Amino acid sequence: MTLCILVFHVLRFKFSGMKEKSTTVIIAFAFTLLTMAGCTKSASSPAFLHPEDGTDQDIQPNISPDVNEELASEAGQKRIIYHIGPVDLPAHTSPEEMVARPLTMRFTTDEPLWITGFTPRVVDANGIELPSRLLHHAIMSNMHEDNPLCSNASVGNPFFIATSMLTEINLPQGTGYPILANDPLEARVVLANPTEEGFANVFFELTLLARPMNDFSKIADVKPMLLELEPCSHEPLEVQPESLVERNATYEIPTSARLIMAHGALQDFGSAISLTAGTEIMPFWRAEADLEEGHHIIRLIDDPFEDPAGIDLKAGDRITLGVVYDNVSEEWLNCATAAAMVYMAPK
Repeated sequence: MTLCILVFHVLRFKFSGMKEKSTTVIIAFAFTLLTMAGCTKSASSPAFLHPEDGTDQDIQPNISPDVNEELASEAGQKRIIYHIGPVDLPAHTSPEEMVARPLTMRFTTDEPLWITGFTPRVVDANGIELPSRLLHHAIMSNMHEDNPLCSNASVGNPFFIATSMLTEINLPQGTGYPILANDPLEARVVLANPTEEGFANVFFELTLLARPMNDFSKIADVKPMLLELEPCSHEPLEVQPESLVERNATYEIPTSARLIMAHGALQDFGSAISLTAGTEIMPFWRAEADLEEGHHIIRLIDDPFEDPAGIDLKAGDRITLGVVYDNVSEEWLNCATAAAMVYMAPK
């Protein structure tokens, strides 16, 4: 099994309100940069997906102040694309086979960044999108950070999770997750194939939306926390045939913070996921599963949860994760993901 990774940086430049001479110089400089940009690969490397070129060289000298502010807020934004794979997936490759040998890659960014969004996909070596069901789950962790729910084990702190729902995450405006250039990041990806068709050279693709970490970045940091039934080992839930199972797990908040965003991670036959604060009876967030024929999960309704004001939590407060699986099949669910990624804004 070969493991490959490729990183692309797409920079977006916008200019406005400049004198003609200065504008000409900047256009020439931008054109030189674009002409020199490129990626190299060995002859044996697969043809990776190239992101769309987001460079915009149009000059608009008479832009209103509101649009000017919007363009300024986008300055420095970039997309970094990672490909993890490839792996061949014959028809009916079960998650149980692949969980024991996940695709694992460690890497670093080449500069300190604020991560503001995540977009997961499953693609082939030519960048063609493949069925989302080929992704069982993917977890991205920062190995320089301690997992606040697992302080006695050096397992790193997860900052993003994805399942076949391929939920796209954009952190609330003005917030970001900080990554330093020397932070070792780890991707653990499990690809499986429950379909009738075989696939070759399957990659998990993750796009990070990022901004450089500099004096011009007015961004407040968020702290990620992955709530799971087994947060140290990421052990999945097992659900016996023809059964309705509801599981809860309660965690203690290590430091005072506001929970500003959360999203759920469930598999097929998943029914609902919820979060409840403190001693409250009713959850402040509950997402019901939208299932298609065969109980394949498509999405979670009302997911992700976002509240700019935040759910106020003090150090020592508790938060409870609730998950429901309705296994109407005659087979065991041995690898059912049951988790919620939450993003906290420290006070």
